[in-house]
Amino acid sequence: MWRSFQDIPSDAEASWISASCLYSLATLEIACEPAMTSFALTERRQPDLWRWAIVCVEGPLVEEGWETTQAEAKRAAVGALEHEMARLKPEYSAVAG
Repeated sequence: MWRSFQDIPSDAEASWISASCLYSLATLEIACEPAMTSFALTERRQPDLWRWAIVCVEGPLVEEGWETTQAEAKRAAVGALEHEMARLKPEYSAVAG
């Protein structure tokens, strides 16, 4: 589920998410899975240029790209986040087991 930056209730969460924003907090939206250590974000750089990124909660950028619409950026970000989850799945299985 995507949330706008303005809808983030926790100051601590807003702080580490805003650190990943390069262009516009007003257009910043995030999506995350509770069990993941990464989150997806989209933000507008220009009217026809949207950045998407996968960021580790510890700070490092995992992956990023650019799309011409927000919808395309969200699709790309979700796909990359799902890929990251699949890549890390054995790690999460080992912790749970």
